[in-house]
Amino acid sequence: MKKILLIPVVLLSLQACSSSPKTPAEYWYGQGERFGLNGYQYNNEVLANLKEKTPFDEASYKKGYEEGKAEYCDPFKAFEKGIQGIRYTDQCAGQPQEVMIKAEWQRGWDAFVGADFYRF
Repeated sequence: MKKILLIPVVLLSLQACSSSPKTPAEYWYGQGERFGLNGYQYNNEVLANLKEKTPFDEASYKKGYEEGKAEYCDPFKAFEKGIQGIRYTDQCAGQPQEVMIKAEWQRGWDAFVGADFYRF
């Protein structure tokens, strides 16, 4: 019985030791992508705090941010964001399909607000 439990523990320990730390470029790319995916502004408070702790790689951050923002501003996902109650505050300004994004977001927002009305 002890041998059966020992094998997974050993395998997990080896896997934890084999992961390599991220380079600054990978770290900043990931942070940029995360901020873009969540609709944050390019420069924000959290970014300012992170810059104090880790050397900033703006090129990697910008690349990750643009890729995340492109996914966040997908016009075919805008309705979902509106119906979930996420407000549109010009996060997608300047995007090629900004008009469609706003319209779908508004349609979802109207459904979200209407759902609250019918509950009462």
